[in-house]
Amino acid sequence: MKNKKLFWSNKEYKLDSSNLIANLFIDSYINTFWNDIINKLEEKQHILLLIRVKYTDGNYSTIGDLQKINKNSKNDLVKYLKNIINISFDSYKDIPISSIIFSYGIREGLIKQDSNIDPIGKTTSKYHTYYNNKLPIASSPEGYGKILTKLGNIYFISCSHSNATIILEQNKDKSINTIKYIKDEKVLFTWTDEIVSGNRFIRKIGKSILYYENGELYLYTIVKKTKAINKKKLPKNVKQNRKIVTMDLETILVNNIHTPYLLSWFDGKISKSYFIKNLLERDLENNIFNLIKNAIKDLNIKKYNNYNIYLHNFSRFDAYFLIKHLCKLGFVEPIIHKGRIIQIEFGNNDNMNTLYFKDSYFLLPNSLRKLCKSFDIKDSLQKGIFPYKLYDINYKGICPDFNFF
Repeated sequence: MKNKKLFWSNKEYKLDSSNLIANLFIDSYINTFWNDIINKLEEKQHILLLIRVKYTDGNYSTIGDLQKINKNSKNDLVKYLKNIINISFDSYKDIPISSIIFSYGIREGLIKQDSNIDPIGKTTSKYHTYYNNKLPIASSPEGYGKILTKLGNIYFISCSHSNATIILEQNKDKSINTIKYIKDEKVLFTWTDEIVSGNRFIRKIGKSILYYENGELYLYTIVKKTKAINKKKLPKNVKQNRKIVTMDLETILVNNIHTPYLLSWFDGKISKSYFIKNLLERDLENNIFNLIKNAIKDLNIKKYNNYNIYLHNFSRFDAYFLIKHLCKLGFVEPIIHKGRIIQIEFGNNDNMNTLYFKDSYFLLPNSLRKLCKSFDIKDSLQKGIFPYKLYDINYKGICPDFNFF
């Protein structure tokens, strides 16, 4: 007999730096794998598939179980993988992923459609997959399976989907069901189903809270504990890094596209601003480049070497405008976490000075307006109200109409 391992192949895809969130790379790379391998199968062939991810630290993890895949199983596979990630694979979100690996073996024949790909909330089967177990989706005892016996408000139920036994206890007003899921003589899970109405209920199991209506999942949340921030004193031999510059980049909509027109920075004593007066010029892209170039030229001197440049909401907004032009001016090394640029290390090729662009929102997670109030800043110095819908940056006259605010 031939060794079946000879029939297995690996297809590895390096992840794009912008797709480091697991739920984002699933669709993209499943489609790529389908085009590269699955679509080339013969009509009466299927594959055995195991999917792994490789982290930047060299470790590997497997997503879900071994799957049997037909050509038409792509959508169910995507749903299954996303549910596995959402329910029990939080580590995807903590460590950057460098590549996704598809290990597969081509087999003859087709598989039945009731394969082990079980998307959560699949209403036709009335169950969802939780740690590879099929838990019934129901709001009444009869919906969990076959009732074997009943003692008062306690039901003993046979769950046909997973050969398990369910002990269900209703409270007096029948608004909450407490369920114990027993398999191989062990209680695997305990959860509660809070009945909101006849066709709506809320399931609380582990750290997960699932909201169902008419047998369909419409909201899924995870409860995560956070620790309070404790105030700590720095050791005497440790000096605080006071090499800080604050920066802000303002944009305006030009042809429905956010376009930078103003950049300002402040080092505690010196403040400078760089401004594009005419946003309708043909050479607008070059003007934006010069705006950023002039600011970097003033900052990239020995005085500002190794300074941290803080922009509020940098990782969600400013970074995408800056990195495009910083790449043309020198060495750029971004740090990406959860799909966001959280830091850009920039070095000028001429004098090798280094600047570090960071997001102050990670240190002070609130809007600038609310932060001013939190730190009791004088009203005259607080961030004011701005007419963001006024696209004429050279506007002169009385206060713009209310509609522009």
